[in-house]
Amino acid sequence: MTDQVQATITEWLRVVTTRDWDALPALLTDDVTYHNPAQAEPLRGTDALVGTLRLVFGIFEDFEYTRRFGGDEGHALEFRGRVADAPFTGIDLLRFDGAGRIVDLVVMIRPIGAVMKLGEEVARRMSHKQ
Repeated sequence: MTDQVQATITEWLRVVTTRDWDALPALLTDDVTYHNPAQAEPLRGTDALVGTLRLVFGIFEDFEYTRRFGGDEGHALEFRGRVADAPFTGIDLLRFDGAGRIVDLVVMIRPIGAVMKLGEEVARRMSHKQ
């Protein structure tokens, strides 16, 4: 792991756990790709990723990272939390460019019941914004 990647992971963990979303774009490439559990097609760009994380982290409760795995192809960060009364576990799969910025994020969450509750709450909050 390069020093740049290590610094990005350390800052990612800080940003997510403190909800410092304004600091997140500095960790991302402009055309970052974000694969989330609720959509088949990925979202692209920093605005889409930051906006989505702001929304879902307003719903998550008791979120914490529990383990980290790394290799030449990228890194995995395991996490757990709740959506209302539905506990979940998941992983963030991160890939980096040569400067250590995130180019690709894949988020997987289980079980399906927690994903469905998250999707319902996102839809409810989005409908209230319009």
